[in-house]
Amino acid sequence: MMKPFSKQNIAYILIVSFIMVAAIRLFAFEAFFVRGDSMSPALESGDFVLVNKLAYANSEPERGDIVVAVPRTHPGRVVKRIIGLPGEWFSIENQRVVIKNSRTDEGVNLDEGYLEFPDTEAVGKSRTNIDPGEYFALGDNRKVSIDSRELGLIDGSGIQGRVFGAFRIKSLKYIGF
Repeated sequence: MMKPFSKQNIAYILIVSFIMVAAIRLFAFEAFFVRGDSMSPALESGDFVLVNKLAYANSEPERGDIVVAVPRTHPGRVVKRIIGLPGEWFSIENQRVVIKNSRTDEGVNLDEGYLEFPDTEAVGKSRTNIDPGEYFALGDNRKVSIDSRELGLIDGSGIQGRVFGAFRIKSLKYIGF
């Protein structure tokens, strides 16, 4: 016959469980609701986003990754897509994103098949050299997005994690990235 748990054992289990959940949330995974349409249609306002905080522990962000970051000039977190990588030259020419390896390189138009409306306005910063440890990030809904064009480059240390999935509450659908 099993002994019933004592109040002391139950309290110990609850404390250990709380510490484990807090540590996982603090260091490994986080979830929150998206506010705003800057990443539409990939992420819509009200989507419940899942973030892997350990995604870049042994690797660097790649072009196309959707990340949660804290820009230098903005007090809050933003969810954006990595477009320009360290050491590249970024520009917006004829409403298209062009990536160059040097100032004199002709560059290539970035293929952004995930965009519903591919035209990118040249507002704010539309041409820059990306220094080591920095990234250029844009929202998918470029007409309403406040992103690196206005907020500036994002430090690698400001990237808090990679979005790996979202629950679209409106349609009860999981979206993986």
